[in-house]
Amino acid sequence: MEKIGHRGAKGYVAENTLASIDHALDLGVDAIEIDIHVCKTGELFVIHDEKMNRTTTGEGKIRKLTYRQIKKENSDGFAVPTLQEVLEHCKGKCKIHIELKGRGTAIKGAALIAKEVEVGNWSYNQLVVSSFKSSRLDKIRQYNPNILLGLITAKKPCKALRNAVKKGYGSVYIYHKKLKPHMVRIAKLKKIKVYTWTVNEPEFISKMSKLEIQGIISDFPDQI
Repeated sequence: MEKIGHRGAKGYVAENTLASIDHALDLGVDAIEIDIHVCKTGELFVIHDEKMNRTTTGEGKIRKLTYRQIKKENSDGFAVPTLQEVLEHCKGKCKIHIELKGRGTAIKGAALIAKEVEVGNWSYNQLVVSSFKSSRLDKIRQYNPNILLGLITAKKPCKALRNAVKKGYGSVYIYHKKLKPHMVRIAKLKKIKVYTWTVNEPEFISKMSKLEIQGIISDFPDQI
């Protein structure tokens, strides 16, 4: 089972920063989960929210800010990294789960992944692209069918599982309070990998660990 650091090690260090990722690696994670948005000048930035306000010293929507404007800001003193920087930083260290958060992330993300695989920095089985929106995953499938895809769901896990089977996605990411043993059994029969998020309390970590799923995503990965 994969031990996955949520946005690096969000419970300890500013989320989606290289410092947070390094801390997660120090805690022995198998993988990290990050989020991406496209900025005004076309670069993919690793940040969760649509706006800079909550997690950085900056303000405004990512898609309306340039690379230079974003790079002037910080998150608890740490720079906001691009996806390119994260891929370079993590090469050979762990697997990465990349969640598409904003508009325009699908094709740009797929293109960057393909480039990284082509030059030999990564392999397709080390990177998984996920989204709550199947339309974004479908765009990636059309662009490059080699990229691993996963559908995220918070409220309707059975529907997400059916969609994953129908569309041929390799995995589903189910909110831990909605994940039931029978869903895992069905997923295994259909050869769909199951990940669960965001599992922070010891009692829930223990419960999820007994389900024999593919991985657990946590703000405190050392507790898994």
